[in-house]
Amino acid sequence: MVIDFSKISKNDVMTAGGKGANLGEMVSAGINVPWGFVVTADEYKEFLRINSLEEIFEKELTEAGKDEARLLKAAEKFRTLIKKGKLSENLINEVKTAYKNLGENIRVAVRSSATAEDLPDVSFAGQQETYLNVRGIDETVNKIIDCYASLWGNRAVSYRAKQSYNQLSVAIAVVIQTMVESEKAGVLFTLNPINNNTDEMQINSSYGLGESVVSGRVNADSYIVDKFGNIKYINIGSKQTKIIYDKNANREVEVSKELREKASLNENEVIKLVKVAKALKEHYRQDMDIEWAIKEGEVYILQARAVTT
Repeated sequence: MVIDFSKISKNDVMTAGGKGANLGEMVSAGINVPWGFVVTADEYKEFLRINSLEEIFEKELTEAGKDEARLLKAAEKFRTLIKKGKLSENLINEVKTAYKNLGENIRVAVRSSATAEDLPDVSFAGQQETYLNVRGIDETVNKIIDCYASLWGNRAVSYRAKQSYNQLSVAIAVVIQTMVESEKAGVLFTLNPINNNTDEMQINSSYGLGESVVSGRVNADSYIVDKFGNIKYINIGSKQTKIIYDKNANREVEVSKELREKASLNENEVIKLVKVAKALKEHYRQDMDIEWAIKEGEVYILQARAVTT
């Protein structure tokens, strides 16, 4: 039902989803990952069973066939039905225990981790929902169900249809991960994505939580660095706002003029990021797309996936 990161590897995609499998793999490789656990994909299937949704989904999808309009109409119905469903008491109790083991009433990220995600041949990443700054067991349980519903978001359904994926064969695990109240965050590619130069890396960075950069909400700083961490080029982004913790939800606030006009990362932080990125590239033996955060000078890796075109 619930599996700790330390017991998951890259071979567990069908159990932990792409995101969960990568997090477990990074933990086994000694990468500094915020701690957490995974609600397995089998629990999604069990959720459909105990809420009597399997036959409804199969019937609606069979009738819709390849007609995208009908598929999206069916998906809307599925989202509504899922959000009315309930998790089993056994699963709720396991989640409660695992959540308490992370800390008392701590903030967590609740991330969808589909079994067709972070794959080398297609990019399903970002098509299901992630919920940040979730606090308390009741809210965490609610967000697990919301993640289940997001498997049937319009974008995800359309993409699976275009890729000829069997809609019913895809399941979803859910990652529950301790949140890092980052001072700086962003993404790193272990190659230069503009010219595919594997001797260079690109780092995009801004202040606050990484959601600003990942969502494209801010014009982040962009660095091109060599594999030793030497900075070859910096484009200072405007970084007008940052996302920070608030009591019940994240809040977007303005960044001071002084911070906007300076580079968000110093040379030492760039070197630390490159060192971790090289370790990940060497471990996976391929170029990686990495989400990272920095708090009090310490680098945390939030997510990593193979670079896809």
